[in-house]
Amino acid sequence: MALVVGIWHASFHTDSPPPSPPVTTPDDPVLDPVPADPRLTFSTPFRNVKPDVRYVGDASCTACHENICNLYHAHPMGRSAAVIGKAVPIENYATGVIPLAGVSYQLRVTQNGGGVVHHVAARDADGNALPEYTISPDLVIGSGTRGRSYLATQSGAVWQSPISWFSHEARWDLSPGFDLGNGGRRAIASDCLFCHVDRVEAVPHALNRYQSPLLPGQAAIGCERCHGPGGLHVTERTAALPPQEVDTSIVNPKHLTPELRASICAQCHLQGAERIPRRGRDAFEFRPGLPFEQFVSVFVLPPDLAEANRSVGQFEQMERSRCFTGSGGKLGCTNCHDPHSTPTPAKRASFYRGQCNTCHTTILCTAPAAERQNKQDDCVACHMPRAGSANIPHTSVTDHRILRRSGSAPPHKNLPPGTIPLIAFQRGRYAPPEPEQQRDLGIALAWVAVKLPRVPGGQQERFAFLAQERLTASLQPWRGDPDAWLALSFARAALGDTERRLEAAKNAVRLIPDSDAALAELVEAALAAKQDTLAKETATNWIKLNPTAVEPRLARAAALTRTREWAKVEDDALAAMQIQPLHPEARLYFAVCRHHLGDPVGGRKAAQTAASLATHPEQRTAILDWYERMTH
Repeated sequence: MALVVGIWHASFHTDSPPPSPPVTTPDDPVLDPVPADPRLTFSTPFRNVKPDVRYVGDASCTACHENICNLYHAHPMGRSAAVIGKAVPIENYATGVIPLAGVSYQLRVTQNGGGVVHHVAARDADGNALPEYTISPDLVIGSGTRGRSYLATQSGAVWQSPISWFSHEARWDLSPGFDLGNGGRRAIASDCLFCHVDRVEAVPHALNRYQSPLLPGQAAIGCERCHGPGGLHVTERTAALPPQEVDTSIVNPKHLTPELRASICAQCHLQGAERIPRRGRDAFEFRPGLPFEQFVSVFVLPPDLAEANRSVGQFEQMERSRCFTGSGGKLGCTNCHDPHSTPTPAKRASFYRGQCNTCHTTILCTAPAAERQNKQDDCVACHMPRAGSANIPHTSVTDHRILRRSGSAPPHKNLPPGTIPLIAFQRGRYAPPEPEQQRDLGIALAWVAVKLPRVPGGQQERFAFLAQERLTASLQPWRGDPDAWLALSFARAALGDTERRLEAAKNAVRLIPDSDAALAELVEAALAAKQDTLAKETATNWIKLNPTAVEPRLARAAALTRTREWAKVEDDALAAMQIQPLHPEARLYFAVCRHHLGDPVGGRKAAQTAASLATHPEQRTAILDWYERMTH
């Protein structure tokens, strides 16, 4: 049974890739020197971009800026996260059991003293209740405007609950993107937290493990996310040092160029198809006043393929609008949005109409008077209509293309053969040099490829070939680049190049032996190459690193199954079920072990229970087929 990496849907027209080219790689690479830090090298008058300037939190800002801080803390950004028990209650805890259509699971949320418990329940093949999977969240994510999700920390690792609250429909339901049949829990990586909490310090190379405490400062996004760390500013103002005409101790975005001002918004509102950290960099190193593209390369779908109503797609939509292009690139998010406050519902239409009229002073609305009156003379209602989100259920998003006439999104188009299906969003003067950009594109293509379905001669192979071309080139000057080696292993897996996949995965682990992603890939690569001992050893190291994760246990179970060490397989299956008792794959390994350890009746019943926990007919069939193959 293969580890599930993810699912990604596309509609590209592609040709079968040519054979993989030969490449010479080092046997034992060493980490490359870290590239120059933009916080030290970028030319800017603002002194708080330096890495040694400390963060102080919103409480330090309130002393002098009380009114604007109070306004901001009522803004959705100022309510982006909260510790359980401190969040303003918006949920209904009296809704009882929440059934899910078409599957055997039930959801339930209960309050427990000052805390909350999320329950996921299911029954076995005979209808008997199985042990519940429960999670006790300690962090709320989301302002509540659209909804909330919930995170729990276990031994330093952060996991998302499969249950979320959706405000528009006032209901509990499955969290966006969740499939209970794939395990029912999600590891929360630092790039997920980057846009939702003030700051975290990730364990280097870890998937979802963090230094303690998880939140070294406040929970929600604060003033310093847009103004930069405030330690220098507080020190100088407390000492009554007079500022210059422009206070360079802290960034005020109004003093930045449009490009640098846009970078502040882009750090969270430009999601793209893939976001790739620049070589040696990390998104949390970014400081307002610097170009975001010197820390992260963002790749987007070509405009003909982009979904108009995709959540967190507003930034790229706006930059495709006639308003943006007509402004010569000067239009920005803050031309329409006040980052410190939002208008009340009663004033919303007049507020945004006023923003439109700052540019459209002489152009009169041509809509019929009755239509204008029906829509309360609301520019946004016609030119930026809201529609259901394409990627988050039970929510709606505003179309930021600012269309002259509202209407349905144009149909997706196929790309011409040979066209690269991802493009770099940042292509201005601060964009990476071409070799670096090709390296980042190679990694992005590989990450997309690994999420695509495997079809001979299909899209996955095309993506993988394009990734391999770029990665083998980038690994000539930067042989100690672990992210490139890992991505190359993914690409070679998609191309069926088992031997060289293993070589790339080994190099990634040599460079970053404490990386969850590299260890997971090396287990898979070793299994594909029939190197079972290496797979077992690697999985054991992974378990030590991330003991609250199910996946390392199942990875070792897969390797032990090859060598028919059934008692040890059962130990890992039981350990996985102790963490997540409703995990179908864990129960399937347990079923096979029961059969081989002398309990075929119990094994078949356990296999049927595993199949009942699947959420798709194809998955149920695959579970039972695999059980039959392993027991005959």
